[in-house]
Amino acid sequence: MQNETIIRCQQLIPGQLGFDYKGKALDLELGRGEVISIIGPNYSGKGNWLRTICGLEDQSAGKVYLEGIDSSDISAEDWAKIRMSIAYLHEDTALLSAANGLMNVLIPALYHRLDEAPEKPLLAERALNLLEEIDPQINLDELPAYLTKVHQYKIAVARALLLGPDVLALNNPFAHFNSDSKHQFQVFIENQVKNGLSLIMVTHDISYALDISDKIIFVSREDLFYFDSKQAVFDCDIPIVNKFINLQGNQVSA
Repeated sequence: MQNETIIRCQQLIPGQLGFDYKGKALDLELGRGEVISIIGPNYSGKGNWLRTICGLEDQSAGKVYLEGIDSSDISAEDWAKIRMSIAYLHEDTALLSAANGLMNVLIPALYHRLDEAPEKPLLAERALNLLEEIDPQINLDELPAYLTKVHQYKIAVARALLLGPDVLALNNPFAHFNSDSKHQFQVFIENQVKNGLSLIMVTHDISYALDISDKIIFVSREDLFYFDSKQAVFDCDIPIVNKFINLQGNQVSA
């Protein structure tokens, strides 16, 4: 794993939490090929933390540096590049309703003129290879309205990956998956990480988050705690963290 820092947060507190947060600020570095998970109770602002870390929401305090650039002082040109580099996806990220599956993957790459890069293979070929890897059962000729939620989400992920991001930020990525399809998708994501993609996610699959993550952020409405390993979570003596992990029951084991 390389040590290149892609996202760096200094004393960060989100500005749109919807409640009065008085807890710790976040200091964080996300390096290439690292996985960070944000976990915690429902309605604790996990999504706001994720979007603020990605520069999509304003902070009330602190700094966020995206690819070394201060997110509060960024040009429109740099922002366009960063949105390709740091791809954020919600569980219900919208697709273009009048375009079929394949065109939904291709259109953003065409917009950014990636088809003009001479060293790149044909975009359509890359898109098809990517979609074959993520799920060969997707009917790419169909419009999104006629596809399952799982296939819609996989198309959104493929669309983001075709842009060649450094970071994939996923908010509740497994919401529409059953156990079998979730495992298949998780294997795909893990392979992307092995190839150097960085991943930061909010998920309710706590067992998976603890197993895959290099760093874990626990947030509640009252405070924030940072852990550098799964074992550090189990070894801590913080009551709110221990209670949360215990509520997961047999799904989570040390």
